[in-house]
Amino acid sequence: MIRLVIVEPEGSYNLGFISRLAKNFLVDELYIVNPHCDIEEAKKFSAKGLEYLEKAKIVNNFDEAIKDVELKIATSSIADIKGDILRKSIRPWELPRLIEGKKVALIFGRESVGLTREEIAKSDLLLFIPGNPEYPVLNLSHAVGIVLYEIWKSRGENKPIISGEAISLINKYSRDLVNLIKSNEVDEAMYIALKRVLTKGISDEEEARTIIRLLRKLYIKLTRKIE
Repeated sequence: MIRLVIVEPEGSYNLGFISRLAKNFLVDELYIVNPHCDIEEAKKFSAKGLEYLEKAKIVNNFDEAIKDVELKIATSSIADIKGDILRKSIRPWELPRLIEGKKVALIFGRESVGLTREEIAKSDLLLFIPGNPEYPVLNLSHAVGIVLYEIWKSRGENKPIISGEAISLINKYSRDLVNLIKSNEVDEAMYIALKRVLTKGISDEEEARTIIRLLRKLYIKLTRKIE
C-alpha cells in the first residue's frame, strides 16, 4: 500500500501534476500536509487525477500524515554528506525490495526548502534521486514521477517480503539499545544508523526474525548488567 505524502506544497500546478501521477501509477492514498497553495487551482492541472485531489486527506501536521504506516521514506536532493548520518540515502531502484508487502509513506517536501531535518529524522529511510551533481534539484512533480515509476516497473516480480511488524520490532530494539547507552544528543545518530542499516540490509523475513532475536538478547543482557 502506497501513501503519497506531500508536505506544504507551494505550487498549485505541481500538486495538480502529482495527483495525475497518483492516477498514472495507482497510488492508494494522497495526504497533503498544510498546503500553501490553492487546491481548487490545482484541480485545473490534475486531468484524470482529479479524483485523487477530491479524496485527498488534508492534515495540519507531519505526524498526522505518517501515522499508521509501517515504513516511512523521506526524499531529499541533499544526501550523503560526510559526517551526517541523517543524510545517508537509498536510491529509487532499491525501493521495490524494501517496500514489498508493507504500508508505506513516500514523503516529499516543499518546493523551496524540501523536508526539515526533524521530518527526515522521523522517517525510516532517506531517498535520493541521483543526477547532475552541479544541479541535482528536481521539480517536485518530476521527482514524484521518477519514484513512482521505479516502483511500478517492478510489479509482478517475485521479491522477498519483510513484514511491517518485523520492521517495527527492529526499530523498537534499536531504540531501546541506544537508549541504554545514550549519553548525549550526538548518540542519536547511532539509532538512526542502526535502524537504517538493518532495514536496508535484511533480505527476507527469516533474516529479520534472526536479527530481532539478537537485538532482544543484547537488550536483556545489557539491562541486567546495568541493574
